[in-house]
Amino acid sequence: MVLIFYMGANIMELFSQMADMSDEEIAEIHREHNRNSIKSLLPCQHYYQDGNCIVHDMFAHEVVERTKELYCDAFLTAHLEVPGEMFSLAMKAKSRGMGVVGSTQNILDFIKNQVQEAIDRNRDDHLQFVLGTESGMVTSIVAAVHELLGTNESSSGRARIKIEIVFPLSSDSVSKMLVNGSHGLNSVIENDLAKLAVVPGVAAGEGCSIHGGCASCPYMKMNSLRSLLRICHQLPDRDNTLWAYEASRFSATTPLGKSVAEVGCEPILHMRHLQTTKRLPEKLVDQVLRQSSHGPAVS
Repeated sequence: MVLIFYMGANIMELFSQMADMSDEEIAEIHREHNRNSIKSLLPCQHYYQDGNCIVHDMFAHEVVERTKELYCDAFLTAHLEVPGEMFSLAMKAKSRGMGVVGSTQNILDFIKNQVQEAIDRNRDDHLQFVLGTESGMVTSIVAAVHELLGTNESSSGRARIKIEIVFPLSSDSVSKMLVNGSHGLNSVIENDLAKLAVVPGVAAGEGCSIHGGCASCPYMKMNSLRSLLRICHQLPDRDNTLWAYEASRFSATTPLGKSVAEVGCEPILHMRHLQTTKRLPEKLVDQVLRQSSHGPAVS
C-alpha cells in the first residue's frame, strides 16, 4: 500500500503538470496524448492516501530544502515512489533539462547519457547527480560511470571529468563521531570543531539509522521465500486450516478462468516489452482501455 500511496500521488502530480503543457510538449512524452486526453485522465485516478515508508520519507521537506540550497546546479533524479516534494523538485529540473523522473532504468540511462555528453564535449567538467531513490541502484550507477570514464581516460589528450553521486539525507541520519587512528570510531565529544559527520551504515559499524541513514529499507530486506515458509511452518494449524490455502502451482485459476502462473508473469512480460521496444504492449493498452470504459482506474 505504501508504494501505491507514493506512486499514486506522483502520477497525479505528473498528470497535473502535463495538463498545463502544450500539445506539442505532451506529444514528446507520449505521441498519442494531448491536453484534453490528459485532463480526462485526472478524475479517473484514485490511489491509497494513508501510507508512509521510513526510507522513502527521508526525501522529505528538510532534504528538499537542503538540496535546493546546496545542489541548485546539480542534475536531480527521482524514482516514481519518492514522496511528493522530491518528486516535484525533480519534475521542475526535468522541465529545464536538468533532471529525470521514472524507473531505476530511466535514472541510470539519464546519468549515462549526461556522462557521455560530457565526454563528447572533451573539456574538464564536474557533474553532480542527486539521487532521489533507494540505495540499491548505486552499484549499477557506479559501474556504468566507471566503464564510461575508463574508456575516456584510456584515450590520450582527453579532458578530466569528475562525477559526484549525491544521496540527500536528513540531518537525523548523521552521527557526530571522532576518528582516532587505528582505533576507529570512538565516543561522541563536545568540541564541534573536532567532530566528524558520519552517515550511519554497516561499514562504519554503527548500523543503519531509522531515519534512513543508509537509504536501504530493513523491512524489504527481510522479505524472502525462506522467511515466508519459516513463518508458515511456525503457525499453529491443528485443524489443517492453512493447507486449504496451499498454492497449486499449475492447476489454480483466477475467477475469470486464467492460470494463476500466467497472470503472475504477465506484468513482468509487459515491463520487458516496454524496456525492449520503448512502447507499451498492445495487449496491455487494450486491457486498460477496456477497464476504463467500465469504471475508474485505480493507480
